[in-house]
Amino acid sequence: MELFLHIFDANSHANMESPRFSGTNQTSLSYQTEAELLQILDQMIAKESAHTLKDTWVLVSQDTQPIGPMAALQATMPFNTFYARHKYPWLLSALEPHVQMHYQPIVDFGQGGKVFGFEALCRLKTPEGKWLNGMEAFALAAEVKRTHELDLACQHLALIGKSQAIAADTPIFINVLPQTIMSPGWLDFTLHIMAQHNIDKRDVVIEIVESEKTNPEVLARYCDEIRMHGLRIALDDMGSGFNGLRILAEVRADFIKIDRAIVHEAQGSRVRTVLLEAIISMAQRLGCTIIAEGLERVEDITYCQDLGLHYAQGHYFAHPQSTPSDQVAALPARDESHRSHVPDDFHIGEFISHGLTIDVSSSIAEARSLFNIHIDVAIAVVLDGKTPLGVLRRGKVFSKKVSGLGACCDPLPKVINHLIPSSVLARLFYLDRANTDIWITVNEEGAYVGILQPMEIMAQLISRKASTGNLHPLSHLTTGPTLKQTLDNSLRNNPNTQLVYIDLDHFKAYNDRYGFIRGDAMIRLLSEIIRQEFQDKTGVMVGHIGGDDFVLIYDHNAPTLTDILLHIISQFQALAVHLYDATDLERGFFTTEDGKDHPVASVSIAVVNGKQGVLENSVMAAERAAVLKKIGKANIGSIVVVEDTPPQTILPKKEFYSDWQDRALSALQSLLKIQRSTGSHDLDSCFAEFPYFEVIFELEPNGVQRYANWINPNMYGKIKAGGAGIDRSQQAYYQRVAESHAPYISTIYLSTATEDFCLTVSLPILNQQGHLESILVADINIAAMAVLSSARK
Repeated sequence: MELFLHIFDANSHANMESPRFSGTNQTSLSYQTEAELLQILDQMIAKESAHTLKDTWVLVSQDTQPIGPMAALQATMPFNTFYARHKYPWLLSALEPHVQMHYQPIVDFGQGGKVFGFEALCRLKTPEGKWLNGMEAFALAAEVKRTHELDLACQHLALIGKSQAIAADTPIFINVLPQTIMSPGWLDFTLHIMAQHNIDKRDVVIEIVESEKTNPEVLARYCDEIRMHGLRIALDDMGSGFNGLRILAEVRADFIKIDRAIVHEAQGSRVRTVLLEAIISMAQRLGCTIIAEGLERVEDITYCQDLGLHYAQGHYFAHPQSTPSDQVAALPARDESHRSHVPDDFHIGEFISHGLTIDVSSSIAEARSLFNIHIDVAIAVVLDGKTPLGVLRRGKVFSKKVSGLGACCDPLPKVINHLIPSSVLARLFYLDRANTDIWITVNEEGAYVGILQPMEIMAQLISRKASTGNLHPLSHLTTGPTLKQTLDNSLRNNPNTQLVYIDLDHFKAYNDRYGFIRGDAMIRLLSEIIRQEFQDKTGVMVGHIGGDDFVLIYDHNAPTLTDILLHIISQFQALAVHLYDATDLERGFFTTEDGKDHPVASVSIAVVNGKQGVLENSVMAAERAAVLKKIGKANIGSIVVVEDTPPQTILPKKEFYSDWQDRALSALQSLLKIQRSTGSHDLDSCFAEFPYFEVIFELEPNGVQRYANWINPNMYGKIKAGGAGIDRSQQAYYQRVAESHAPYISTIYLSTATEDFCLTVSLPILNQQGHLESILVADINIAAMAVLSSARK
């Protein structure tokens, strides 16, 4: 029998009244056998692009006569679905005979690499004998609209595998699509299979896989019901795709799995490390246990251990197998070639106290009675069994406005694992340096262990000598024990020692207004200015005490010291303007949320002289500096206060003008004399003369990049090559120059490419008629700004 295949695009389908309609985007072809049909479809696959086929629909009829609109709509289907159903008809029948589950172990670092559980992974076998992995299998099932059926088949077989081959108390992680979880009857179906095979509910973890965008609030309601029945929840591939922080916040997961790409990319990348640490920090605060996926190298494992993670899976330990096996590769030896940190002789357990706790079912009267008994305690941790839920604060508990425990319960502060390494703890202190609240410690299962007072162990962490403990991670200046030892030795051996204490004014307010990223940039800027000023001088050591405080240790009385310090202030004032918004610069001050105004870009410097009295140690020096700082802080704006009788106060005489911008633009202008083309090394000689440029590129008048990036050879491997043809018309460095035909210099920002603080300079290139011919753009890092600004007028 002859049949007709009608092919049309989605737009035509939306307006059609029958399969035979007027228009150019439709074709009707006849065929008699299934083989002929497949030949037609294969020809279309070869001829058309995937994008075109995605928008193509088909309809089969017995003739070319019009049929009713409703009948046409019911019989029409997307081309890809139609093709898959005819190409792979076996997918339309029972799927379980084609499915085989494979099991990959999850190991526990805390138990020496012992197997903690298994993840069940789908493998689909075609009639031709080809095996498809899970991603390929579900992609194929999606073409025939049978992802739900494949999902159920995998879950059924995974549960059977659990009952037959995985011991009790060893959890199995079963992947489930969000739409399956929210489908009617799914939970009853799962519980019924578990009951049939006598599977303990605590041994089953429902792993929510990455899928199409899901409403987190709706998904959270279904997950709450799953948890009520005793099953646990895991979130897969956190940090990629749709499994974002909002789902993590809404769905109270017991486990989260960190996407393998984040683990791989974070190594050696400060930006991605901050992202990974933020995910870990949020997960810990929510009481989630973290599992790192996709570990394949020794470096991956060491890195995850140093981050304080305790569970992992990946090909390093074992490949997925059809039969679960406890045989996994041993954890790698922690030798120096792979060690991120020196052996950790610091034990956080020494500083954990059990703290005051109260059950969530207690009344407000019981809470008040508890605080009356423990009169010196300000905070109690609210527990649901062994799980911490929140904290009660004495002030709220005794407030007359509250009548129930829930009304005065605050969210949990930071939650950390009780076995966290000191190296990780130090990073957390740095990231949360504005937070002085207690931290909650939990074990690997999320059960409450006790509380930690951060400030009690801060001194211990600072005094420990780690692999990079002698250099501050932000400024790369001497810090910690080495700085203190150098300072004490100088004071002990040299009565003429001069100490110069430099700190930023209103820095905490600046952080509150602009955030930690810009705050770090301001610290880095000041440190680079100081480094550049003293790098060639003898008899002086530059140190970073911490935060926004720096110190200079002179082993002699420097006659020109005041001039040098005023020059540092002037340089900072000239460069720091790139760290403020234009409106704040125009006003000369910025306003914080409390309504207070703070002046922009000022520095206070205190000079302590040995000749004014013996300085026995660094503590005495700091006390004398504090007196001078108090005098300086009473002044609005930058100031130098020198210890004397009485103390001398020196103000900058005039606003400093730095020609670093002119020099940078002049250097960029000089590149116009050089032949520029598609050659990626055209400007290599220029980078030797102007090493402060990290990358240079040129834009067409419409904002499209004309040639590939010219990269400073020192930046190879950090900045991506290429770039030609990219539309950069939405960038400020294009728009501002295109509008004004004048040079443009951006504010300072953190570059995701070089992971350093930079700014962008762009220069218009005009033809003889004054029309824009192109724009030359270059990035300069913060250290180069200090170099360009270092020469005195």
